[in-house]
Amino acid sequence: MEHDKPIGIFDSGVGGLSVVKNIIKVLPNENFIYIADSKHFPYGTKSAGEVRNFALRIIKYLLAQNVKAVIVACNTASSVAIDEIKKSASPIPVFGMIQAGAQYAAKTTKNHKICVISTPLTQKQHTYLNEIKKINPSTEVFEVGSQEMINLVENGIEHNEFAVNLTKENLKEPIEKGVDTIVLGSTHLPFLYRTVKSVAGESISVIDPSDFLIIQVKEFLDNNDLLNRKHPSERLFFTTGNREEFKEKMKVFLEGTYIPERLDI
Repeated sequence: MEHDKPIGIFDSGVGGLSVVKNIIKVLPNENFIYIADSKHFPYGTKSAGEVRNFALRIIKYLLAQNVKAVIVACNTASSVAIDEIKKSASPIPVFGMIQAGAQYAAKTTKNHKICVISTPLTQKQHTYLNEIKKINPSTEVFEVGSQEMINLVENGIEHNEFAVNLTKENLKEPIEKGVDTIVLGSTHLPFLYRTVKSVAGESISVIDPSDFLIIQVKEFLDNNDLLNRKHPSERLFFTTGNREEFKEKMKVFLEGTYIPERLDI
């Protein structure tokens, strides 16, 4: 049945597990397939063309698994390849992180000063800035591209002194400029929420785009009678990299015991 079809999700590594956590919380009955393209991590330092090729290869695989929707749980892929992904996946719906994150940020900010932390490639593409400006052209957007912060999470670090000092360094200027909203513009970064919030303080909102995106996915599935109402759900995890390494990282960031499989694509 259409309801039983899985949702396809992919990221360059463990970051997309932050999206998975939200899916399990909001859509606990949904079947899904998660692909971590760990072999090609990090996407954020690759060329736009390389990232497009990685993403389209994964989309081809997910479509072969008969998915009912695709979540691009990677801000970098969303920034450089969302149009090509949607074209390749059509008529299967595709949900991108940046589009959801921009809407969430625009709804959250009060003074129209927003900071976006992302990978260097997402920053270079100015995709968040452009999407936010479409919603409100007068918004000031401060872009911070930090591969170092993403690497912390990929290495299993959520909070320590080094992470705090690195975050202080990256957020010094945006905070001095008076931003009231910080967007965690990489799916790795929600795992650094405690660190970012400790630096930002109570007066600044720190938001995770996947919170907004999962609501959009739920509304789409509900409106199209595609919600899976059976339980338990089937949750499949794949990595293009080292299976044992990814398994250990999953233990850090995801509740429950899941065994990833190796995927050669």
